[in-house]
Amino acid sequence: MQKIYYDDLVKLAQAARGKIHKIYIHWTAGHYDSKFDAYHINITGDGMLYASTDDLTQILSHTWRRNTAAIGITLCCAYDAMIYADGTFTLGEEPPTQLQIESVSMAIAVLAEVLHIPLDAEHIMTHAEVADLDGYGPQSMGTPNFERWDLWKLPDYDGTWRSGGVVLRGKAIHYFLRGGMTNGSY
Repeated sequence: MQKIYYDDLVKLAQAARGKIHKIYIHWTAGHYDSKFDAYHINITGDGMLYASTDDLTQILSHTWRRNTAAIGITLCCAYDAMIYADGTFTLGEEPPTQLQIESVSMAIAVLAEVLHIPLDAEHIMTHAEVADLDGYGPQSMGTPNFERWDLWKLPDYDGTWRSGGVVLRGKAIHYFLRGGMTNGSY
């Protein structure tokens, strides 16, 4: 596991250009400093990025049946997170930090820019969104299934809890539009 910076992420993405079409965002359900090789990029509680590979095209086991041509990014957090049958939840003793949320949003912006991936819900999804589509998520087919609910809800800029995917894509769009993501400005 190698600590990387955004300029390193740019180089990794440049080497993978044309071969990656999706980005899936997870949490580890572990501690802020617990990193896992199932994800291409791990983001610790302090917002630092760690690469588990020097090849973003390497197929890792981050998302059930969706690992080919996809990057898995995870936030190292959510230890002891719980979701209940009524849809209420707690993010545990180590919830996603603001630094992690901003770091993953910047990483998404970098990857989208370099890999030419649209910043939309078809190409960039949380594991909760993917799980819903594939029948094992919190809103699958009208029947709650809480097998995978990574980043299902996150607080938005105004503190309102919204879809985690909507929040992260919105922040990534903000960073993308600010520019400078691939020239070392961040």
